[in-house]
Amino acid sequence: MKKVAVVVRTQERTYEALRSSLGCLLEDHQVGYFVIGQEISPDEAFLDNLGFLEEMGGRRYSDQPANAAQFGFTLASLEEMGELLRDYDIIIPF
Repeated sequence: MKKVAVVVRTQERTYEALRSSLGCLLEDHQVGYFVIGQEISPDEAFLDNLGFLEEMGGRRYSDQPANAAQFGFTLASLEEMGELLRDYDIIIPF
């Protein structure tokens, strides 16, 4: 089992990154989904998949307070995320 971080910085790629996170979870990896520098604007499909991420034991982090308050992300500064990423075996940037 590997620890996989999926990091996304653009609104256009948040859903694709989330789906990749779920794929890694299906392969029995530990996954962290990191959304940096943006508030997400989810549709119903995105919210469903975010729920699957939580149910499957994936973690989610963001530096945006709105993502933490509205969607259950763990709030972390860029510096804190940098420290967290050191513990991951694989980092997938989007």
